[in-house]
Amino acid sequence: MKNPLLTLPLLALLAGCQTLDGANKAVQNLVGPSTQSRVQGHYLDQAEVREYYRLDPQRDSQQRLSFDGRNLPASEIRQQNLVQIAELQTYLQGIVDRLIKGWPGEAPKLQVRITDSYTFGPSADPFGNIFVPLGMLDNVQSEDEIAAMLGHEMSHVLLRHHDRLAAFEEQKEMMTNLASTVVIAAMAADTGVDRSSGKLKLISKDPLGTQKTIGNTVLYTALANSFSDNVWSTAWGRAQEDQADLLGTDLMIRAGYAPRAASVSLQRLSDFQGKQEPLLGSFLKARQSAMQESLQQFDLNRLSREVNTLLNQGLGTAITATGQYFTRSHMSPAGRDEELRKYLQREYRQQTRARVDRRSWPRVRNLATVQASLQGYKDAYAATAALEQKQPAQAQAFITRALASPVGNQPGVRRAAFNVHLDRGDNRAALADLESINDWSLAGPSIYDLMISYHLKRNDPQAALGMIEKAEQNLGSEELFITEKLLANSQLKANDQVQSLLRKCERYPSRKQSCQKLVPKSA
Repeated sequence: MKNPLLTLPLLALLAGCQTLDGANKAVQNLVGPSTQSRVQGHYLDQAEVREYYRLDPQRDSQQRLSFDGRNLPASEIRQQNLVQIAELQTYLQGIVDRLIKGWPGEAPKLQVRITDSYTFGPSADPFGNIFVPLGMLDNVQSEDEIAAMLGHEMSHVLLRHHDRLAAFEEQKEMMTNLASTVVIAAMAADTGVDRSSGKLKLISKDPLGTQKTIGNTVLYTALANSFSDNVWSTAWGRAQEDQADLLGTDLMIRAGYAPRAASVSLQRLSDFQGKQEPLLGSFLKARQSAMQESLQQFDLNRLSREVNTLLNQGLGTAITATGQYFTRSHMSPAGRDEELRKYLQREYRQQTRARVDRRSWPRVRNLATVQASLQGYKDAYAATAALEQKQPAQAQAFITRALASPVGNQPGVRRAAFNVHLDRGDNRAALADLESINDWSLAGPSIYDLMISYHLKRNDPQAALGMIEKAEQNLGSEELFITEKLLANSQLKANDQVQSLLRKCERYPSRKQSCQKLVPKSA
């Protein structure tokens, strides 16, 4: 007889289909003609684009963060540290401002933010932030190429692509939570007590059967999430990437940039993705090993964490060859490049002759302050790499140079210095590294977490609350550190605040249980 618990993920998928409005059209897009080939005339003038000319008042108020500024879900806030290089920030924002002038509709507020990351592709969030990683700036060769990539990300915001993404994330979270529940239930049902040694000891009554149940649950859930990632959302994803390519190209041509730069950026993206492929195999191997070890040790908490890590980060997007085929064939940069070339030849034959300007970007990149700042981050990354290779002397040399750069007191560099000093056992210097950060609005969640935890462990709740206040202001989320906030107020014996925070915790399912453990209702 089938375990009824194992059928729940598929039922959940079917029950959630009201969020999949438009799925039939999306699936047809997997095998039908591309968006580019269906467009007659400029994409910017199409009826499907004109409906986005007017901003939704309710949507716009959220995009501009006009609410209290602390309501972002913890899962949606940025994870990277930000980078502040004034000349570079002004230059990139100028490109976005130039591009948005070609948008015939009402323009949302768009803000460029440089991130401490050596990935290649930029990204955008629903609030109009366009995140440009250091890795992109390290690889592009012209302003036209930068404009192509920023125009693409702007287009995702203008066409409100994040609305559909939110529906998929909600569905996937439901599936993953359900799988974790099944895993824990299977472990609990299988647990027995051994009294033969004179001491109470938990044992597994049917380890092979339990392992099979857990394995099937994880597999079925991953398959369902993979169906979302690789078929439904990939169909939509293909359409959205096509649409962003088209609108971004229209915007850059209106702004006077050479459209051939869009093709160059897609080729660079394809090359970068190819270099990342071996990473997935090592990730899955590590997760499999950790799950097997936790099962052998009967470590429920660790197993649950590994299941969530696997479902959230790896298996859901790489479980089947079919899914991989869809991702490669319908969202690959090479395929998008070919379709975009056809669109340009059809609609912008004359503009395709425009030459790429290879002078303006090198002039900005080679400014003394910009060059020294970018080198400072490279040295910080080199210090971290040297630590991983067990080369502490080299790590110290790199971090000394990074700290002497114009960005020496920014979060990313100070975090690298923290790691170097911690590695050699100098805890005081490591703490001083974090305390030397001069602008906490640039810090990501992990650095806030380090400082808040430090203050709580030292029984300094006021300092912890001060750091939590900064985190809420700068990251826009009260949810992220609400348990630490509760603990700090408990240390202060601020009962009114404790009760208020307990009520707020009810709004956050992922935090609710932790809050109740910290301060039981009876207290």
